Amino acid sequence: MLQSIKGDFFPKIYMVTQRYGNDDGKGYVFELLSNSHSAICPMCGEESKRPHSYQDRTVRDLPILGESVTLLMTQQKYFCDNEECEVDIFTERTDLVNPYFQFTERCRKYMLKVASLVSCEAAVKILSYQGIRVCGDTLLNMLKEAGQVYQPNCGRRIGVDDWAYRKGQEYGTIICDLDTHEIIDVLEGRDKETFEKWLRGHPDIEIVSRDRASAYASAVTTVLPEAVQIADRFHITKNLLEALKDTMKTFMPEVVDVPNDEPVPPKAVEPNQLVKKTPKPLTGEPRK
Repeated sequence: MLQSIKGDFFPKIYMVTQRYGNDDGKGYVFELLSNSHSAICPMCGEESKRPHSYQDRTVRDLPILGESVTLLMTQQKYFCDNEECEVDIFTERTDLVNPYFQFTERCRKYMLKVASLVSCEAAVKILSYQGIRVCGDTLLNMLKEAGQVYQPNCGRRIGVDDWAYRKGQEYGTIICDLDTHEIIDVLEGRDKETFEKWLRGHPDIEIVSRDRASAYASAVTTVLPEAVQIADRFHITKNLLEALKDTMKTFMPEVVDVPNDEPVPPKAVEPNQLVKKTPKPLTGEPRK
């Protein structure tokens, strides 16, 4: 029964030797023993079939039905027979977990998704309800590390605009891909020189959507004179409204008389002017 989950949840080189239940309130614990016969050296890429010893480590995995999951992994260590390699002994590696992380790769990706949607402190509470215990500082460091590794591709059509770190005091420049709608880069400052330096590293850009700032227009003209510059939708609409406003001013008079259409209140009627109505007689009775 334990081996039936090996191919679906864990790499095939590991044998599930033991499983503990959650009777003690500590979740599930799986013991994984490596049965590999060779491994690739991470430094030189040479395959080694000469085992050295074993290494034990504890890793946390995705929860099961809200209960935490802990993996007690026993990994094989090998000799590197390559004389030119700087490493003599190395530990085998798999896609299940990074050599320096305390969480499996699938668990780490899930935590990053949650932390990117809410704040790190809110993510800590959400993950704790699901059986994953982690602190906010760990999530923040994971987000920073993932942001450094992430390098989005820059297409041939970009959009550029300024944004405020502190409104009225400090501004930056944000650059997006018009095809994928992803943020490509964020620059410190919104001056011409900063944007020119960035454009020189991306000579394949053909279309630039920008606002009406002269700094961005001048930078594109200087670095990429053949690129097409277009105004974004917001500023096209703004230009149209300003043109309509100037056109209406030529036809509208300076002074417009507005008639007084306030309703006139009814005159008050004095009590002595009220007229009493005579009641109608019943059918068959003579009028008195």
